[in-house]
Amino acid sequence: MQKEIDAFISYLHNVKKTSSNTELSYQRDLKKFVAFLEKRNVKSAAEITKDDLSAYMDYMKTEDFKPATISRNVASIKALFHFMAYEGMVKEDISSVLKSPKIEKKAPEIMTMNEVNTLLEQPNGDTPKEIRDKAMLELLYATGIRVSELITLKSEDLNLQMNYIVCNHGGKERIIPFAVC
Repeated sequence: MQKEIDAFISYLHNVKKTSSNTELSYQRDLKKFVAFLEKRNVKSAAEITKDDLSAYMDYMKTEDFKPATISRNVASIKALFHFMAYEGMVKEDISSVLKSPKIEKKAPEIMTMNEVNTLLEQPNGDTPKEIRDKAMLELLYATGIRVSELITLKSEDLNLQMNYIVCNHGGKERIIPFAVC
């Protein structure tokens, strides 16, 4: 199985251009899956059955894996099977038996004004790093942009005449207005 997983991770890296974090998550999920299969004496991808996949789902539930973790594992296994079927490593993609659990979405917790003020006052010095950190926190708070958008901002994304920034997230461009105090 390791040969198939290595080929899959290589495909993700070279063809899909996934991030190293994504690749590590897939590897971690698939390593747990393979360990489960080995306990069932399944040694190759061709030997995996729908019953094995269902048993793995039952195992994750009995081990109290969180729904989000189970869902991510299902996505990892399905992606692996799609790849293996496409590459001819298995006769068919049997991963259709896998169903992700419903994930409860919690409303975000809202900070109190005191908590916001305490956060914004944290970088309170005059060093370049503290000035940068204060500007970053204030920009996050004032605009609601994502941290991933903040860290990819470039000076050309800032329009001081029109008071907006251009953020890119997942290939989508957003124009975010801001007020100057």
